[in-house]
Amino acid sequence: MQDLNIFIHQHWQLSSLFALLLVLTFIVEFIRLRWGAARLNPTQITNLINHQNALVLDLRPAASFASGHIIGSMSIPAEEFKDKAKKIEKMKTRPIILVCAKGLESPKIATTLKNQGFHVHILGGGINSWTNADLPLVKE
Repeated sequence: MQDLNIFIHQHWQLSSLFALLLVLTFIVEFIRLRWGAARLNPTQITNLINHQNALVLDLRPAASFASGHIIGSMSIPAEEFKDKAKKIEKMKTRPIILVCAKGLESPKIATTLKNQGFHVHILGGGINSWTNADLPLVKE
């Protein structure tokens, strides 16, 4: 313990920077948990679909959706989401699962839906994580 005190005293700038980064990490994680939607893995998503009748919204472009999507999912491309959001308004009682290509577009829309009172989840890693887990896709 005495060595730690000596290190902190001799390297106060480095120690201060470490403490600042630690505090910022806690703040970012708190904000993410408070405002963001939960990122779930494919197994958890499958459980929500099967046991809680979750609605899967695929945010990828229509061509990507047609080339392969989760069974029973609804296509609402991210760029058209504001115009088509009324389609899901009547489904506020069901859990909503957002799916995009890599899990990068979903958080923005998840925040919007969460603010409107929806119970939102995100497929962590997007459709790529679904295919990596060898789960089936439907092609049109």
